[in-house]
Amino acid sequence: MNMYEHLKGKRLLALDIGKKRIGIAVCDMLHITTNPLITIENDPNALEEILKISQHEQIGAIIIGMPPESEGQSNAIIKEILRYQQLLLDALDIDIILQDESFSSKRAVEQLIASGRSKSYRKDKSVIDKTAAAIILRSFLDEYDV
Repeated sequence: MNMYEHLKGKRLLALDIGKKRIGIAVCDMLHITTNPLITIENDPNALEEILKISQHEQIGAIIIGMPPESEGQSNAIIKEILRYQQLLLDALDIDIILQDESFSSKRAVEQLIASGRSKSYRKDKSVIDKTAAAIILRSFLDEYDV
């Protein structure tokens, strides 16, 4: 039995949490498309914005990108991700799932190049962050066949 079977038919939201920004992406109820939604500043208002988006989009679970510790990420960003996970668990009655985000930002740039986006568009870090969130969401859906 797939441990995430209960997520079928639910809209999911993904977060790519960084020190400065949080990329946000969503998928449709059938999990066919994953769409970069928005990038927000990682500031004291970020949690409230994520909660509003979750309610507005009728989200059934949140997937948070988590770098593997071997990828040389600082402990600070891992602590920040775990802090968000706990805040969201406390605020919402849905699954908050950590998903390996290995190379999601690099893959986001590659995807933007492949889509023919202009160089100036691809250099916009907020575009990269929300595209990385969509890649994290797609990798979760593919890995667990949800």
